[in-house]
Amino acid sequence: MTNQQMEDLVERIIQRLRPPVLVMVTAAAGYRQAIRQRLAGCGESLHLALESGIDDGEQWQAIGKTLAAADWQHALPSASYKALLLPFLNYPQAADLVNGTLQNPVARRLHDALLADVPVLALRYHCCPHSELNQLRGAVVDSAYTAHIDATLARLAACGVTLCTMNELLEQLETGAT
Repeated sequence: MTNQQMEDLVERIIQRLRPPVLVMVTAAAGYRQAIRQRLAGCGESLHLALESGIDDGEQWQAIGKTLAAADWQHALPSASYKALLLPFLNYPQAADLVNGTLQNPVARRLHDALLADVPVLALRYHCCPHSELNQLRGAVVDSAYTAHIDATLARLAACGVTLCTMNELLEQLETGAT
């Protein structure tokens, strides 16, 4: 066995010993390919919960273990997770969680993760009106409604959801600081 083969084997064993990261992939549009590529290179074992109706499901399946819908839509999987990632949190999902309106499986799993004290990390690109993505879409950042959205996102953070950029998310995964 060569040194490279031994190093690869050791890395795979170490990765199996670390708890996986649960990634909830929803259908929100914007930055999908870039986010997928960054998560693919993060060095974490990823378990993917793919929302039905997403167009790029096959591409997501290539970066981690895909959970069957029956395994995550009715309850949080029993594995011990390092964190739950929500890369495509949009404002309606954020508001549903803050208001306790758990109408869809993704919101219910976020609720379950927060109750189980699993760190929840969400990218702010889709939900925050101040993000570059929403600025490109024409969001006005100094309106009364934007202030309302900001207040809702502050309440979401108070509930335990960490809204962050991709760099902050990867740093938190690496250091374990949430």
